[in-house]
Amino acid sequence: GKLIAVMGDEDTVTGFLLGGIGELDKHRRPNFLVVEKETSLAEIEETFRLFGGIAGSEMSRGARPTSLGRPWWALCAPLTLPFFPVPRGFLAREDVGMILISQALAEQIRPAVAAHARALPAVLEIPSKDHPYDPARDSVLRRARGLFAPDELR
Repeated sequence: GKLIAVMGDEDTVTGFLLGGIGELDKHRRPNFLVVEKETSLAEIEETFRLFGGIAGSEMSRGARPTSLGRPWWALCAPLTLPFFPVPRGFLAREDVGMILISQALAEQIRPAVAAHARALPAVLEIPSKDHPYDPARDSVLRRARGLFAPDELR
């Protein structure tokens, strides 16, 4: 079966972990991210997106890639690092079938969430303790409504 990944504040993630969704894959990567005040936006986006690491964070800031798809300075990394980035984000993991992300967190990385167009993993925005769910801000729900009523896709 596929795993459910969760990204959110400590209370939200802890609730899902107590429900039994916590797992580590064969590379010892967890299927959850607890976002705290000191968690950087780059780390949040890297955990969600396909690729993480040095190249992933530089690419998300608009660096021009080389023909290998990486910024030129990432090619100068010490030989102890892997030459190609390891898929790190939940979108890249074969074992993740659904990503639950708090809506407040999804707002912070809205371009990345809105760009996800594949059926799997499914991305669902959920409320958190401090931020109630607002259907008007949910890009996935807007797309789903557009399937049935194209006039509402806007």
